[in-house]
Amino acid sequence: MQKGKFGIVLCFYPIAAFAAVILNSPLIAAALAALAVFVERDEWAGRQTLQAWMLSALVWFFDKAVRLVTARMDIPVVSIMLEVASTVLFVVVYLAAIFLSILAIIRTMHGGEANLPFFAELAYRLYGKTRPKALPHPGQYPPPYGGQPPQPGQPAYPSQAPGQQPPYGQPPVPPQPPVGYPPVAPQPPVQEQPQPPQPPQPPVNS
Repeated sequence: MQKGKFGIVLCFYPIAAFAAVILNSPLIAAALAALAVFVERDEWAGRQTLQAWMLSALVWFFDKAVRLVTARMDIPVVSIMLEVASTVLFVVVYLAAIFLSILAIIRTMHGGEANLPFFAELAYRLYGKTRPKALPHPGQYPPPYGGQPPQPGQPAYPSQAPGQQPPYGQPPVPPQPPVGYPPVAPQPPVQEQPQPPQPPQPPVNS
């Protein structure tokens, strides 16, 4: 694990910041984000802690907005119904934030990305970058024109048999050696040595 300027493992900052999200402490998350961005000056730790701070700030502002709306209602029945609905909605949002924080802690423990929806892209933009897109896995490329997608366990472009002409528009594929055997080096052509002429044999007298 990579360590920062103070000898602290860098993954400590995002782990502690997401723990602050679970505890609903946006000030602690903001302090950890400031340490990672301005003191440690590590981009990875800064992006993860910024995501934790934004998530914690969202939960805190949602809680304050719900309490402000319910406190201004003077109608008893409407205020009670609105308070119950807002409480249920806040619990759902808070549980979602806890679930995302636990996933982010598990990912950042091994040096990975938190990858929170919307917040990950915003953290990249704060550093003046764009979030890289995931590359497709091998075998997920589109099939050639007019062909069918390969079946599981088959190569995307099978090798052709010896002497078989390749399809139109595709370059010829040289024959491949069997799997598990070293390649055979080409042997030079064998030249036959000329034999000296034999002397004629004398006739046999009967």
